[in-house]
Amino acid sequence: MTSETDQRTGTSGLSVCGDIARRSDPDRFFCSLFLPAALREDAFTLIAFNHESVRALTGTQSRSVAGPLAGMIRLQWWREIVEGAPHPHEVSAPLRDLIAQGRVDRRTLLGILDAREAELEGLADRDAWREAMWHGAGGVQRAIAEAAGLQDEDALRAVASRGAAFGVGGLLRHLDAVLRGGRCPLPEDALNAAGLSRDAIQNGVDPARLGPLRTLLRQEGLALLHAGRTVTLPRAARGAALPGVLARRDLARDAGAEGDTVRGVGDRLAVLWAALTGRV
Repeated sequence: MTSETDQRTGTSGLSVCGDIARRSDPDRFFCSLFLPAALREDAFTLIAFNHESVRALTGTQSRSVAGPLAGMIRLQWWREIVEGAPHPHEVSAPLRDLIAQGRVDRRTLLGILDAREAELEGLADRDAWREAMWHGAGGVQRAIAEAAGLQDEDALRAVASRGAAFGVGGLLRHLDAVLRGGRCPLPEDALNAAGLSRDAIQNGVDPARLGPLRTLLRQEGLALLHAGRTVTLPRAARGAALPGVLARRDLARDAGAEGDTVRGVGDRLAVLWAALTGRV
């Protein structure tokens, strides 16, 4: 168990949650730096929580009983934390504080965990996959907007749609690596249409056969971005929506091959410009 001092400060001078966010999710971490200073630590906590939920999936997507069960147990442990259990973890205390203060809706956090469980169980079709993206990657940005004080449901959904699109864009950029890591966050009906299956994907597949799936991801991501842009976001929501800027750039790239996994200067400048102008 970490000491109170260790919880406040990580090895980089950031909080422990800030350290986790920076290492595990540099895109969201970078976007969170444009939030008001008082809200950044909340965002770090939520990004770190999301990282822990994703860790439950890595390497557990086998058809054997032990693999999915191990992930389910880990997700259940985090579900209990969200519901108030005092399980010790460097992320759990600040997360419980956010919930106790009423600054983040418990249901949003449970929705993130539901999305991870759905992935473990297998996303049968595109509707199930869309739901997982909305509540998973979308739920992370929604939670950050909630912590920023946003209450309007239409605006929260618009933020979530940009977050979901960011998740799709990230999957498009890192698809090969995600599949090699044991995850399969793809709809089974789309896999079947491409002549693939979850088992086949996990055993390795010729990247050329993933072309139709990349095209599908790009189409779905663009649809999410379009849905999110039908609502004008208030100032309080714009920082939480910044990953949508990266989503636009990721989804505009060639969907026929995996993108560069290292962010370029252009991506960071696009986020900076959006933060300065409010055009997210």
